[in-house]
Amino acid sequence: MLVRSRWQAAVPLGITVVFRALIVAYALALGAQGLMLFAVLAVFGVTGAIGLLAFVATLTAPPAEVTGDGLRLRELAVSTGLTDIAWPEVRAAWIAYLGSQRCLFVLAGDRDRPYFSPVPEGPGAAAAVRDLSGGTVTVADEPPPRPQTGSPVFRLAGYGRVRRTPLAVAVLPWVAILVLLPWLTHTTPAWDQPWWPGNH
Repeated sequence: MLVRSRWQAAVPLGITVVFRALIVAYALALGAQGLMLFAVLAVFGVTGAIGLLAFVATLTAPPAEVTGDGLRLRELAVSTGLTDIAWPEVRAAWIAYLGSQRCLFVLAGDRDRPYFSPVPEGPGAAAAVRDLSGGTVTVADEPPPRPQTGSPVFRLAGYGRVRRTPLAVAVLPWVAILVLLPWLTHTTPAWDQPWWPGNH
């Protein structure tokens, strides 16, 4: 098993789902309509739904494993099962961060997208891969060059980042969106809404 607790992997996903839900609820409370409401639902509603699926999958999927035969990892964040990867199939392996989540990434076979699993801090995951692969697979300390194929989001962060994203940096964009949402959706600010405390 590569991660001690499913909750360790699921909580960061749950936080992003909550922020996305807050933005959608806030837009509705502000009275956003038409194209602006559609944009909010398309961006934050759809990604929030995908994040919720990933959250549920993380809690229900079996834990990733590393054995003498190879690795058993999730193919996608929303995958509820594990894929068996034999050691000879592994092309590259590295440790990197998805936001605040430390992960083991593995490129195997002909896939351009890596398999991955959240892992605890410390050298345990890298040591397990090295030892159980008989030294044929070494886990790098940083991701390879960014991929040049796939969606813009995947090309930007599909292989993870070298360092953990600080909590303040992770939360600040969400707070900024909430603050700017009345301006972005061309609606009345919250303090001028009839539901604001003191307004009748």
